[in-house]
Amino acid sequence: MTLLRLGTSVGLLPPDPPQSSGKDKNKGPKVEPLGTAVDCIKELIIRCKYDTLMQLIEKEDGWTLFEDEKTFPDGVVVIARALCKAVPLQVPKVVDQLNPSLSSVYDAQRIVIAAFFAELIDQKCGGKVAVVEIIMNSLLGRLVDTSHIVRKFCIRGLGNISSVEDSQLEKYSTTILSAMMAGMDDKDDLEDEITLESMSGLAKILAKLDENNVRQILINICLRIRPCFEKDKDAVRAAAFTLFGELSRFGDGPSKAPFLEQVHTNLISVLLHLNEENEVIKACKSCLRLTAPLMGSESVNKMFQKHLLEEGHLHYGEFMNDLSRLIIVDFPDKISFYVMGCVSFYKSARDDIKANAGLFTGFILGNLPKERRDEISKDHVCGALILLLKDPSARVRCKAAEAMSLLHDY
Repeated sequence: MTLLRLGTSVGLLPPDPPQSSGKDKNKGPKVEPLGTAVDCIKELIIRCKYDTLMQLIEKEDGWTLFEDEKTFPDGVVVIARALCKAVPLQVPKVVDQLNPSLSSVYDAQRIVIAAFFAELIDQKCGGKVAVVEIIMNSLLGRLVDTSHIVRKFCIRGLGNISSVEDSQLEKYSTTILSAMMAGMDDKDDLEDEITLESMSGLAKILAKLDENNVRQILINICLRIRPCFEKDKDAVRAAAFTLFGELSRFGDGPSKAPFLEQVHTNLISVLLHLNEENEVIKACKSCLRLTAPLMGSESVNKMFQKHLLEEGHLHYGEFMNDLSRLIIVDFPDKISFYVMGCVSFYKSARDDIKANAGLFTGFILGNLPKERRDEISKDHVCGALILLLKDPSARVRCKAAEAMSLLHDY
């Protein structure tokens, strides 16, 4: 209960001092709600003689995190982690005490419990199977909470089920996978925090599951990931490309044909994002290296494995020009599909992606043999490139002009 008091004291202003009357101008000591709550829980830990618990919290500077409304849930996580390490036998009792308040009318109390429970799952809750079940059911019940912070920690906790025994993971896998995909569609997730937690949780859970557990929803997962490739936040785009690449481990069995279709559908997006922010570039490199063996082209696979090293420098223009020659030979039936995929990115909100799309279009069309040029809609594509020449961004206009220069004999 002192933990709940601590959470609800964050950002709480001290009470107004009582009005003095007559000559009595003496004022009592100023009450600081947060300071009082911190002192209370510290005193409780001292009286219980949990020295290790106190040391672990202080080592991670846990108390300081409560001074900010944005970071106080992280402080709760620190306390939960410390409790599991220092006095794991007390975890079931704490869960029993906190669980009823997960339906509290106060957001701060629900945030405290959701953050606390999420970390308990990751720490295996002191090994108590019954505790895991209580926490899982409680978190599942708050996935529709009015607070997006509560929903975020519920998703995190469900993702952390990957830390427990395989038997429990199997038991909850279908429910959790559905919850993760629903989290990626959260309409009130304006900062994409829940989306990021959902993809992180999916990655951890999918790493532990067999293909037969995922087969029925594999393509649905791919479809949910795809919009995240174009999100504003770098971390979300990086997580989406990383997750799509990791799905390739399910793409070499009964799911190969439908998953391969998703690889070709998303290939242009991955290639265009291969030349943007560093965090995203690394994710795209990993994604391409993992999916390439499934594509059925030895030359493309060799190229990806050789040139898309995580820390290696990539000359984007040369790489895309060489790649265009390979795909023209190895994927002749996909050329029009790839070109139209590039054109669809001419309306991207990002100048770098529009520039990359224009350039790759030029490489494909420029390297396409004359006898195969009727495979594409030249008038439509060239018309779209001409419009790019009028783009407000100098970078886009420059790459569009470079692409046009490659079409001199059309």
